[in-house]
Amino acid sequence: MNPKIYGGALALGLTLAAATTSTVTTSAAAADTGDAAVVAADTGDAAVVAALDSVAKPLASTSPAAGLHDLDAFGAMVAGAQVVGVGEATHSTAEFYTLNHRLFRYLVTEKGFTTFARELSWSTGVRLNDYVLNGKGDPRRIMHDEVKGPYDLFDNREFLNLITWMRSYNATHDKKVQFMGADLLYPGDVLFDKVLAYVKEHHPDLLPEFTKLYEGLRPTTPNAGEYMGIALSQPLETRKENARRATEALKLLQQQKAGGDDHQWAVQHARALSQTFTDFAFDQATAEGRRQAQVYRDTALADNIVWWNRKTGHKIQVSGLNAHISYTPIDTMFVPAPMGGVLRERLGRRFVTVGTSFDQGGYNFTIDKGECPEGAVPAERPLTCKGSIGAAGDDYNEYVLDQVRHRDFILDTRTAPQAARTWLAQSRPTRLIGGGFWSPEQATKVAIGKSFDVLIHLHKVKAATLLP
Repeated sequence: MNPKIYGGALALGLTLAAATTSTVTTSAAAADTGDAAVVAADTGDAAVVAALDSVAKPLASTSPAAGLHDLDAFGAMVAGAQVVGVGEATHSTAEFYTLNHRLFRYLVTEKGFTTFARELSWSTGVRLNDYVLNGKGDPRRIMHDEVKGPYDLFDNREFLNLITWMRSYNATHDKKVQFMGADLLYPGDVLFDKVLAYVKEHHPDLLPEFTKLYEGLRPTTPNAGEYMGIALSQPLETRKENARRATEALKLLQQQKAGGDDHQWAVQHARALSQTFTDFAFDQATAEGRRQAQVYRDTALADNIVWWNRKTGHKIQVSGLNAHISYTPIDTMFVPAPMGGVLRERLGRRFVTVGTSFDQGGYNFTIDKGECPEGAVPAERPLTCKGSIGAAGDDYNEYVLDQVRHRDFILDTRTAPQAARTWLAQSRPTRLIGGGFWSPEQATKVAIGKSFDVLIHLHKVKAATLLP
């Protein structure tokens, strides 16, 4: 895949090989994924570690099948939240998917949460939710079609296991859980079908106008990655005209003011279509156009989550890259205005954000062509590789975090002792890997305490199992 054809999609933290948001250790041990001996902290770090030790809560497991008792401390940290954002330090590490799954099970059973939202297109969410609620469709087929392009690394066994668990849960519980795609990068057929079916039933006289407005906008391939490449290769004026038509259809539907449940959902589906084509219409050949597209996308992510929360009343767990979940911009090039910051503005303390970090381990990444770079090995599908990172260098946040006495732990950054909060407020290198291979020259600096309410640190991780 050529990352250039994805324009803003890549410039928004969903990176392919040539556009990575990776941050890596500068240590010579970077390629070593074995358990490293704990290095004694220097005098200053020792005080910080002691402060972190005093409040860090052990995380017994990242396995979804594990008991949930150790997560009671996490429950207290997110008490009162309507929306909990759970970040991932890489887009394709197994433990970040299984951890999200385990946290969702806890929030469902102990805190009344009922929606899992993901950094995936709205249309993908509609299709997966139909499976989760009604058993309709094949989630593996849906993921094969739509979890592609900038989402390609999400198409893994660990994520599929969450979807199938949600379906199994609904089969035995009256209070159902639901799946939501909060993103905007692919306008699947299902959205056009739902909007036009609503118009046909309730406003048949307007059907010819809606049909004309949507003419030529449907995807020409079920593969989301291929579609985005085609759509973003169109001339800018064509993309602007597509955005105008999709937005005109949204406004026309809003003007009908039916007010019922069916109308509200139809309007949201039309809004999702408008969001996609509006995002494509920015001039991403320019730095300013890319920045505008990036800001627009994270705002749309937040808008969709807030809409779902208010429409359904559901408490929502949101999953995405740390850069999107953060309150503050920690990847200023690709995510200059994070969804997390927008959600805090919209929801206040009803939103809590959880960042993740790791000391060493594996992840998947994509390449344009050819062989995997030195130090990496082929993954389960073409044009993907497995990389590994060793213990963090002493200038990284992870270096100090990994000296806390618990192998894996949960930390409330808001209530830590002063010595820890002072350390957490300082910006320093922290690993953040989107879809590309890490580069030693790139370093994302993060002030953990300014970016996240809660941090979950893992000592060692492994690459997710990609589905062929």
